[in-house]
Amino acid sequence: MVLDEGSSREDNDAGTVLEGESYTNMEHKWDEAYGYVYGLNADASDPNADLGADSFLNEYIGKLEEDADFAGIADEIFQAFKLGRAAIVAGDYDVRDAQAEIIREKISQVIAVRGIFYMQNAKTTLAEEVPNYAGAFHALSEAYGFIYSLRFTRKPGTDAAYFTKAESDELLEELMGDGVNGLWDVEAETIDEISEDIAERFNFTVAQAGE
Repeated sequence: MVLDEGSSREDNDAGTVLEGESYTNMEHKWDEAYGYVYGLNADASDPNADLGADSFLNEYIGKLEEDADFAGIADEIFQAFKLGRAAIVAGDYDVRDAQAEIIREKISQVIAVRGIFYMQNAKTTLAEEVPNYAGAFHALSEAYGFIYSLRFTRKPGTDAAYFTKAESDELLEELMGDGVNGLWDVEAETIDEISEDIAERFNFTVAQAGE
């Protein structure tokens, strides 16, 4: 874990701050992670008040928060960041690690849910009497990125991804078809199969993610 690299734990226990700074290296690493999620939010004390401050994780956490099936995830992530940061200051690394696991699990869930959401959105759009191909291919492109990102997810309590690189690549190959026409030839059945594979691994349903 990057938080414990080198002498980070010993320096944190001793209160040794980075040169010219007021925080330890471990505190800095934790704060960097926080910044990737909440760095652009206006109110640091309540960043969930304006989710969508960026077009990346912050926005997608907000999308799940708006879904009744996943409501509460934003506060779970924020509270884990807060408690984990306090645990670092207190030198309680068991609590820190428990909060890191929550953050990993919930961020991984965001990636999986949004991948399925965009695939299902594209399927619905392509089935319309006059398909909006621009909208459908935008959704499929978003889905492609989320499926690719599955290799960077983490199962709770492990350093293993929910999907290995090979498994993620296999899903992408299924989505792209035979490689001749790529996404132009994607079929509803294929979208559903990929969606089911992802949902099953994360223990939620396609219906929950695809709303």
